[in-house]
Amino acid sequence: MSEAPADWNPVEQRLWEDFRRGAVCDLSVHDRAADDPGAPADWGPERTVRATVLALLLLNGPAAVPGTVRGLKLTGALITGRLDLAGGRIEDFIELRGCRFDTGVLLSEAQGGTIRFDGCWLPRLDASRLITTGDLVLARCAVASGIRLTDAQIGTDLIVNHLVVGGDQNGRAFSADGLAVHQDFEADRLVTYGDLSLRTAKVGGRLSLRGAQLHGRPGQSNCLNAARISVGSTCYLSGWLPAQVVRSRVDAHWQAQAPLSYSLQSRDPGPYYRDPQSSDPGARLGGESAFPDVPAVPDAPEVPDLPAPRSAAAESESTAEPENAAEPENAAEAPLALGSDPGSMYGQGFGQVEPAGSRSMPFRAFGGVRLDDARFESACLISNAEFHLGHGQELSLRRIQTPELRFTCPTPPTGTVALSRARVGNLVDIPQAWPRNGRVRLTGFAYESLRPPEDSTFTVEQRIAWLDHALDTYHPEPYEQLAAALRRDGLDEDAREVQYAKQRRRRQGLPLPGRAWCWFQDITVGYGYRPGRAALWLVAAWALGALWFAGHQPAPVKLDEHPHWNPALYSASLVLPIVNLGQDGWAPAGFSQWLSAALVLTGWLLATTAVTGATRVLQRG
Repeated sequence: MSEAPADWNPVEQRLWEDFRRGAVCDLSVHDRAADDPGAPADWGPERTVRATVLALLLLNGPAAVPGTVRGLKLTGALITGRLDLAGGRIEDFIELRGCRFDTGVLLSEAQGGTIRFDGCWLPRLDASRLITTGDLVLARCAVASGIRLTDAQIGTDLIVNHLVVGGDQNGRAFSADGLAVHQDFEADRLVTYGDLSLRTAKVGGRLSLRGAQLHGRPGQSNCLNAARISVGSTCYLSGWLPAQVVRSRVDAHWQAQAPLSYSLQSRDPGPYYRDPQSSDPGARLGGESAFPDVPAVPDAPEVPDLPAPRSAAAESESTAEPENAAEPENAAEAPLALGSDPGSMYGQGFGQVEPAGSRSMPFRAFGGVRLDDARFESACLISNAEFHLGHGQELSLRRIQTPELRFTCPTPPTGTVALSRARVGNLVDIPQAWPRNGRVRLTGFAYESLRPPEDSTFTVEQRIAWLDHALDTYHPEPYEQLAAALRRDGLDEDAREVQYAKQRRRRQGLPLPGRAWCWFQDITVGYGYRPGRAALWLVAAWALGALWFAGHQPAPVKLDEHPHWNPALYSASLVLPIVNLGQDGWAPAGFSQWLSAALVLTGWLLATTAVTGATRVLQRG
């Protein structure tokens, strides 16, 4: 069949021909306001295509024009009706740019090659168990009522950079449990208003959430739930670093707020949010705001009124630098500039280092973040990130395994950080990244070495303070782990400092007799880690005895048989246990007798404590 059906309108017939040739069918008018798919303007029949037309082309389309490769490439269209491709086999390339769907898109259990939605507005996307051999791109789109990608299999990359997603009737924004991505999962500058769920997902390459803004919904514990996720390379929960390109202040302001993320507003209130019982995931969602409820979490920002996007023509024009562009007078007050290619769906490159004090957009989580049992083959980088946690919410990294964990947030999370039974190779962190007041869980947390960032230091005193402030109750394991890591780095003195601090922290939880004994050990020999103290106390006790007995010679036991009197040797024989210096023939009385007993007890206690401490040091060293 080479001719379009006769009942199709002229626009659809044009699309038929463009599909056969693999050409772009561009219905945009190249005007920013008129081409904004997030604004419910009346585009008219000259820009309207029925979803059934797209389904027919993709599932049972015409043959390609000889010498060409057919494909669906549509720009700036209003697509009416539900695009239902569930269960279908799609063999053609799909690229939809700047299109608005008045109803949802169904791709459940479909099979296809590369599918691209770039800068589109959708009420909802359901693509559970979708299988692609190429990329799935949802870059710079706005999806009002959630995306579902559970158990989907993406053959190469999943790219959702600059995507804005609202929650469904259950508060889920991005449901992708069991997702499998063969290569990279890029979600830079992702904005969600609801749960982002990636439980048991598998990513063959890197997982990037740089500059993402994740907002939890009221009643939800987590805004990101990625328990048991497996990442074949590096996971980025870090800032989004824009390139330094000179822009006008107004232009840069709008771009920094939401580059090419279309407004989720509509004039006609649809039934989806008004009726929570609605079972139609593709029902039209509109209303004055697609996100009527601001997430009820502490310090959560208001839902932004996102600026309208630019048309493709406007973007290409603004990308070029003005001829007379100049740097702002005050660089610190300059607006955040975008990269050299703000129209790219692929975001910025990797390997860029965020300089200290950079004005990059941080990763922000307004709700709990759960990464329990996750596996990261290269590293997990948590830097330039903000965790706004409410009551009962936490940054949970329990039982994660990774060769490197970087935790260098400029401000600590407002809730608990849990690292129980995690296994890490290099721990790269800074003091100010950790919360205080007993809000760090470190039971069973194991790391091989400590590596502070190049531009900062983490002294042993700060390490000890980190443990003292982080733990709500005494646990010996974190101190032992820290000491072991320091010894592996050859820092034996620092390791002994940690062991000493452990004993002092342990003393705080003991009953009164135990505290008294530990206090005596501390001031005398420093629990064996300060052996010089014992020598000083013994010398002090010997000097005290020698001074006293120099003027108070005791009577001899036998008048006709006694050693030559020497107060210094007599005092030394009292304070040194099991040492006979030939001064046993004297019998002190009165206060001298009590002083002699005190010197003997002091000598035994100091000697016993010193031997015990020395044994402990030898065993642990």
